[in-house]
Amino acid sequence: MKRPESSATVRAAGFRPSQAQLRAITAWVARQNDKPGLSEAISRLVELGLAFHAEPDRQKQRARKMAADAIDGMGDTTTTVEGRAVRKRDLLDGPKEFGRVRIDRSKRNKRVRE
Repeated sequence: MKRPESSATVRAAGFRPSQAQLRAITAWVARQNDKPGLSEAISRLVELGLAFHAEPDRQKQRARKMAADAIDGMGDTTTTVEGRAVRKRDLLDGPKEFGRVRIDRSKRNKRVRE
């Protein structure tokens, strides 16, 4: 018969921080008002890391918006709205041949447009 798992055995995890990591954790603890212990500090830092969602790079967003505005100003007004949108997207995204080799795009965006 298998022994039932207790909450203590399920939650236990080992961690060996490097000296630099330990100094960083200790410095973080010193900045906290309640001065948590090492175990609690590591637990909180892990929670913070898991909850963090990186914002898209603001500089890239700004450059893309500036390029889009410039393209809008130079666009051919005799074409349809859809045609201008396709041309604009092609200019902003680059040639479709380069779509698979761009390193500044995530893997899911590396499909080739037809």
